[in-house]
Amino acid sequence: MKAVGIDLGTTNSEVAIIENGQVRVLPGEDGDLILPSCVGFSDTGKLLVGREALRQYAAAPERTVKSIKRWMGTDHKTTFGDKEYLPHEVSAIILRALKQRAENALGETITQAVITVPAYFTDAQRQATKTAGEIAGLEVLQIINEPTAAALAYDLRSEETERVVVYDLGGGTFDVSVVEITGEVTEVLASHGNNRLGGDDFDRLLQLYLADLFRKQHGVDVPDDAATQARLLRAAEQLKIDLSPHAFATVREAFLGSKGKTALHLETEVARADFEKLIRPLLAETLEAIDRALTDASLEPNEIDRIILVGGSTRIPLVQQMIQEHLGQNPTDGIQPDLCVALGAALQAGVLVGESVDAILVDVIPHSLGIAAAVPTPMGIMPGYFSVIIPRNSVVPVSRSHVYSTVFDEQEVVEIEVFQGENTVAEENVPLGSFRVENLPPKPAGGIEVEVHFDFDLNGILTVTTTEKGKGQQGMLVVNNAGIQKLSSHELKQARADLDALFDSDETIEISAEDSIESVEIAPELAALLDRAGQALLTVDSEQALELQDLLGQIENAIANNSPELPQLEEELSDFLYYAISNESE
Repeated sequence: MKAVGIDLGTTNSEVAIIENGQVRVLPGEDGDLILPSCVGFSDTGKLLVGREALRQYAAAPERTVKSIKRWMGTDHKTTFGDKEYLPHEVSAIILRALKQRAENALGETITQAVITVPAYFTDAQRQATKTAGEIAGLEVLQIINEPTAAALAYDLRSEETERVVVYDLGGGTFDVSVVEITGEVTEVLASHGNNRLGGDDFDRLLQLYLADLFRKQHGVDVPDDAATQARLLRAAEQLKIDLSPHAFATVREAFLGSKGKTALHLETEVARADFEKLIRPLLAETLEAIDRALTDASLEPNEIDRIILVGGSTRIPLVQQMIQEHLGQNPTDGIQPDLCVALGAALQAGVLVGESVDAILVDVIPHSLGIAAAVPTPMGIMPGYFSVIIPRNSVVPVSRSHVYSTVFDEQEVVEIEVFQGENTVAEENVPLGSFRVENLPPKPAGGIEVEVHFDFDLNGILTVTTTEKGKGQQGMLVVNNAGIQKLSSHELKQARADLDALFDSDETIEISAEDSIESVEIAPELAALLDRAGQALLTVDSEQALELQDLLGQIENAIANNSPELPQLEEELSDFLYYAISNESE
């Protein structure tokens, strides 16, 4: 039985396999190795996953969701029609599409997978990811950290020990890990990161910047409706991409607003230097994270042998420049930053199912774990101190315990409050859950001892057990924060059945990029209008031609998705042709 590796990304996802000792990313039916992490429904209720959903986003953001990974581990709800979806349910749709992609490519059923998460994901986020995989019909063999997977993918094996910094800047999250590689063994020494920092933030900064330019050009704001803002965000995303290879890039977004009956367009040139000024403060935060990880690993920058870049956002030249200046060496090239995490996950999947793979993975826990405890001070008993049981960067799996005593005479109840973080004040850290040990025998303060035992497994999921010394009374908590509980067998069966129904209703979930306007039936009036537009493209000036091409692209999207925006776009095209031809005759 083959097991796959899956990179479930904020912006894009991939699935990879190891065969005959070689690892490769599996393509979709259109040959694309990357599946955009985007889910939506057409106005007829057809499920859209990947590039087709992404194409719909600008025209129908109310029926489309992307970057759902940023909400993993929370009870944030996405509404499609009359049904609400939790983040792990949306992620299950993406994972199911990847599972289907792998089965189509390999010609066999796939039931096992290793799935990656950011190193700095919380326990709740890891559990939500595992639950998503189970709903998608996968046995999740292991949840591993993305930087660790990337380090596995780079063939750095040598007898000499190499210390490597893995800098992972994706669409929605950032991680940095310091890794030591000796022969077949990849050992993570330290990790740090930010689950709310990535390319999405750069896009939003550019979106605000473009909105400000529009306001300065026309004296009015960009309309605040979801569809217009989605178009502006799409323009910002493309601008970010264009500014990587070019020092300047032009943004043309036609019919973005209006003043009276006059249509207003956004057309401007943006310098890479302006973009870099916007994002430099965020990138400075990533350098601080590098320093923190190096300190935890007890290393200096000059002791680092190699720097590996992971994630599409590392293509931004300023990222590479700031890292080079900060650490004094250029990052390593060699594997596409979008693909290396999936490749590493496939390698680990191969190890777990007995493939002949020369790789041994040793990972670490990214956060300190402990409980709130009371400590004696000269001022008396001070409650709310964060007592660390498992320090951050401990090698996983790990089990640690600590014995605590009652604080008051005849204390009958002990509250176990579990936190993760680095602040000495417990409440300043992330709460993971709590439970009570009750009916303690009446004894003086300190007369009863309770052992608190932490088990942190390979998937990054924490189990807390308490045992009252003497009586042997026990309590247990499996940390599942924010309502992400492990599904019962009945609930899992029902969730899988619901997902099957979504996918079975339309077998062509992943649509090839070759789908086009010609394959859809359209009204004769619109067909005539499009014919006129095609002729107009040959005669209008270059500026109008760009506006017309953009408008035709929007109409193509609207036709493909049967969008309610089509009549409005048809009217805009009619107006455009009227004014363009009028100006031409003058």
